[in-house]
Amino acid sequence: MYEEFYGLKEKPFNILPDPDYLFMSRGHENAYTHLEYAIMENKGFVIVTGEIGSGKTTLINYLINKIQQNVQIGLINQTYATPTQFIKMICQDFELEVDGMDKAEMFNRFHDFLLQQFSHKERVILIIDESQNLSPKAMEELRMLSNLEAEKHHLIQMILVGQPELKQKIQRPDLTQFAQRVTVNCHLNGLNRNEVEGYIKYRLNVARADSVDLFSKEAVDQIFKYSNGIPRLINVICDAALVYGYADELKKVDKRIIEIVAKERKDSGLFTRSGHKKDAPVQSASAFSLPGGDSVGQFYSDLERRMRLLENRLDNLDQRLSFIQKYKEERDTVVIELLKMVKESMEKRVQTLVNIQRRKLNR
Repeated sequence: MYEEFYGLKEKPFNILPDPDYLFMSRGHENAYTHLEYAIMENKGFVIVTGEIGSGKTTLINYLINKIQQNVQIGLINQTYATPTQFIKMICQDFELEVDGMDKAEMFNRFHDFLLQQFSHKERVILIIDESQNLSPKAMEELRMLSNLEAEKHHLIQMILVGQPELKQKIQRPDLTQFAQRVTVNCHLNGLNRNEVEGYIKYRLNVARADSVDLFSKEAVDQIFKYSNGIPRLINVICDAALVYGYADELKKVDKRIIEIVAKERKDSGLFTRSGHKKDAPVQSASAFSLPGGDSVGQFYSDLERRMRLLENRLDNLDQRLSFIQKYKEERDTVVIELLKMVKESMEKRVQTLVNIQRRKLNR
């Protein structure tokens, strides 16, 4: 929409975890150094935590691209599962055939796989994203897997990535043995003011912008204020600001545009301001419980709650679209189209939830 107007080859502020766009702030560089050291030294359990949207997944994707070739990598991001389901997911991610096996048989199958990789001098690394959602029993299964050793060498290395509550979870008395296995841990905070400016310019440069000075100093101050330095929120604000700037034919985004974007976010209820309340548990917006046993009721309760939330937001969007179309000037056509796109995206998410429910009921 605005790429040609601002001399961009692609959109610089997509929220997808693209490793090409990883900005190495001091915190990210420190976290990457810890991860690199842990992998080189085969340091058992590694814990990486950070605020929502702080760039944890992007950092992990960057790490995966940098890891040498003689490493087998497994990546799990669905962490709502029973211990048996969890072991099965791990096996399947390493392409092991375990259909029809019970948990003990899957455990033995995975042990054989690890021994085989060790004999071929292949390292095995398991990365688990959204680890704050793991049940204590699933974490105990991970600890048991970490007990698998050969000739005083770890057969598998595990990297757990999650929100701040992951650190709180491993402090539980029943997870003391798990906590004792953690050899490396690091935490990602938000960017400071100067890093926010560097982050914006870096992404504009990666997107091959004609100029990386598309945001005024005052605009950057406001972006820092409203995002708390969280990369994902910076992306959301900057992308919307470029849309508004394009609508107003502004070659440089100023403070006024950021204030408009911030007000729009607050009024629409589409986003929530991220803070640094480390003690406040936050549910992952993309995580769902897997039905099975006692978790069925919780799964559908959670599903129903999310659908109601999305429906309420769609109603809110309908009301705002009606208001804008009735009272706004013609120059706001671009803004109307943006809201329509958001509405369509939410409608698709509702349909996805419905499809998930149907598939689960048909099993």
